[in-house]
Amino acid sequence: MRTVLSSIRQALMGRSFAAALAAAVLVLLLTSAEGVIEAYRAPWLLQYGYHSELTEHALTGEMMTLALPIIAALPFTAAIVDDVKSGFIKLYLSRTSRSAYLAGRIIACGLSGALVLLLGTAFSWGILALLLLPKESLPALFDAAGNSITYVSPIWGTLFRIFASGAFWAMLGMLIGTASMSRYMAYASPFVVYYVLIILCERYFDSLFVLYPKEWLAPSSRWIFGETGALLIISELAVIAGILAAVVGRRRISDD
Repeated sequence: MRTVLSSIRQALMGRSFAAALAAAVLVLLLTSAEGVIEAYRAPWLLQYGYHSELTEHALTGEMMTLALPIIAALPFTAAIVDDVKSGFIKLYLSRTSRSAYLAGRIIACGLSGALVLLLGTAFSWGILALLLLPKESLPALFDAAGNSITYVSPIWGTLFRIFASGAFWAMLGMLIGTASMSRYMAYASPFVVYYVLIILCERYFDSLFVLYPKEWLAPSSRWIFGETGALLIISELAVIAGILAAVVGRRRISDD
């Protein structure tokens, strides 16, 4: 357990995580910039929750979908490669087991990729709330029949899916990076796989929408269980990538 916590702390406190977090916030705010400008130009009050809708639109926008696999891969995907090539792995394994080491690195990788996107969304949502709440009307407390109204923002479903997506792309990068023993492949492979899947689904295999990355963030009506179905698929892929990364990582450590 200490090994896992140590790896998580290393992943979340590093400069790579801070840089990826800043990139996520920047991308979301740049995507939302036009909506903010239009809001301040409008002579009337906006509907309540406009800042949340703008955040959700930015999450599923073209700019964020392009940057998502890169941002998720930045914090910790090359951890095993760096440990092996630097020789640090020998010192590390003298104090813990191989299983604990791999568990720590893989869990920290997936968690860092997921959290960097989730926290980036939270920070950008907070900034947009500060900018736009003065321009939004007050929420209605009761409907025409006198019943109280409960507001549930649609952004919550997107947050769960982007969390799972971040974990998957990060662990996929660790899997390919460890298999090739290349830190450049660790960072670049999620982006390459992402675009290969997009090209295959858009041009050749439209029926394979479950492997279409854009569908993971904005599911269409074709999903059997709707948004929940998309979340389950992403989560399963993340678990599979983590298991394969553990298998490949164990072989690399044994060879070393």
